Amino acid sequence: MLKLIAEDFIQVDKIDLVLPLYQELVEKTKQEAGCIAYDLYHDLRNTGHFVFIEEWIDRAALDAHVQSAHFQRLVPLIDQYIRQEGIFTHMQHYQELF
Repeated sequence: MLKLIAEDFIQVDKIDLVLPLYQELVEKTKQEAGCIAYDLYHDLRNTGHFVFIEEWIDRAALDAHVQSAHFQRLVPLIDQYIRQEGIFTHMQHYQELF
């Protein structure tokens, strides 16, 4: 199992343009094979900082997500409104290391 934290930093005055894109991305991604969880949060202390908490059955499922038609279409639309580069943290449960 693979967990990913993906952080986006959106221009504050463009949030209303990005929210429908995020909604479609979340809805379609949750239907993907291999997606265990795909949830979006907004940082209450930093307007425009959005955090995806994702869980995938394996790396192949995450790779398929990145290649999906909706990801390939929506992410460039979202990225035109970023104010700084995103942060991506790939994690594995520590018990799987032993």
